[in-house]
Amino acid sequence: MRHFRRHDRMHAVLFGLGLVAAPLPVLGAPYCVETMALPPQCLYFDPAECNTRANQLGGRCTANTAEIHPLPGIGHYCLLTPGQVSQCIYPDSAVCNVEAQHQHGVCVEAPNRPESPGPDPFRDVRPLTAGG
Repeated sequence: MRHFRRHDRMHAVLFGLGLVAAPLPVLGAPYCVETMALPPQCLYFDPAECNTRANQLGGRCTANTAEIHPLPGIGHYCLLTPGQVSQCIYPDSAVCNVEAQHQHGVCVEAPNRPESPGPDPFRDVRPLTAGG
């Protein structure tokens, strides 16, 4: 009986060591600096800091798509502000970038936005208008 207890203790110790040695999930930062020379460096939690570093390196600040998921809106570009609030209401990048500077954020392309609206599902049941 004593032999089994040592054996059980040994398994418990090995199991515990296995838990300690197991890799922990890596949490990525929400903002990345991208340049032509380097792969994305997702090290930034503050979009203003990311923009500053991107400008120093001649690159741009982007969103880490593994960490940030802006909801699509009416615009082609989204403003991401500190606290990861997104507003996807900007029709072009220039307007979005100006607002990003004012709000210490970053402007990114909107996710999954179709180029044109889908077909009108009620076009066949809507009454015809005069002259149409």
